Amino acid sequence: MTRSIQSFVRPGFAEAAPYNATHHDFAWRRRELARMMSNECPIPPSPAVLRAVSEAMAVGHLYPYSGQDLRAAVAAHCGVPVESVVLGNGSTEILDVLTRVLTGPGDETIIPTPTYAFFETQSRLCGSTPVFVPLTESWELDVDAVLRAITPRTKIIFLCSPNNPTGRGWTVEQVERLAETEIPVIIDQAYLECGYGQSFAHLVAKYPNLVTTRTMSKGFGLAALRVGYAIADPWLADVVDRVRIPFSISLMAIWGCLAAFGEPAELERRRRHISGEADRLYKGLQEMDGVVAYPSEGNFVLADISGTGQEVQPVVDAVLAQNILIRAMSAHRLRGSHIRVTVGTEEQNDRFLGILPDILGSGS
Repeated sequence: MTRSIQSFVRPGFAEAAPYNATHHDFAWRRRELARMMSNECPIPPSPAVLRAVSEAMAVGHLYPYSGQDLRAAVAAHCGVPVESVVLGNGSTEILDVLTRVLTGPGDETIIPTPTYAFFETQSRLCGSTPVFVPLTESWELDVDAVLRAITPRTKIIFLCSPNNPTGRGWTVEQVERLAETEIPVIIDQAYLECGYGQSFAHLVAKYPNLVTTRTMSKGFGLAALRVGYAIADPWLADVVDRVRIPFSISLMAIWGCLAAFGEPAELERRRRHISGEADRLYKGLQEMDGVVAYPSEGNFVLADISGTGQEVQPVVDAVLAQNILIRAMSAHRLRGSHIRVTVGTEEQNDRFLGILPDILGSGS
């Protein structure tokens, strides 16, 4: 052979940075660890969801159907027309398809940072250039700076609300100012059911360039089923549905999610636990000497430990030695001084708050 396979691979793909799943793999090998690192729900699926998944598995030799009943359940949950809903294998599939549909080489995407790292990786894979606009010092969305960053090459403005990893949500006024540019604005609202933040689903009917994505992984606690969805203008929703992979949602996922939507009281129970425990983690961290924590509308809390004089990775390692996994925030463009802890069970949260002061050497 005179021509290598490498010569056929499109520019940018061979150099793409893969998603780092090592912490997930490590956690699965060490099942005794408290998984307070990946923004998972600490509450397992309900008996009704488990029954539905089991019933679907009993006919697991058959292909699933397209999930029109699940689309209808999503539409009812979000208060939008069913034509505006498109399902995906996690909201990651939806975000991937939207980025491929809307951007290409030579384009730009605007990404207020720190935020969800997937926006950057998918932009680069599509050949577009991510343009980073810092949040303010108080982690507020700097709408004026985003507007100044727009150029004729701008094809997407990415937002995350509640924002990962800072925990803050944005306002209707902020979103409308950006949507009025008529540039596609994609808002990941994965953490919406974890607290009592602002939904932007109702704005899609007013702004056809606005898309919100959500997931069953966080508040609903169904991360292993891999189901997400977008709320978009019906025309764009149809395009995304045509482009995404057929049969990307399993029958187990469809029936399990339908059962979850049928239990609004169970969702509210989870929301109360997550929101209340997030507040407790924030207050406990904020009381520690040298620690600045930030209130969160998600199922996690961000904290700056630079005031303790400690470096982040040794702290994360010391917490791990106590069988608790938390995250350093290097992947979110917060290098050097920030940790993020996911809301766990009450016992896990108690343990974390109990061990951290001694590890930091800061007292409380």
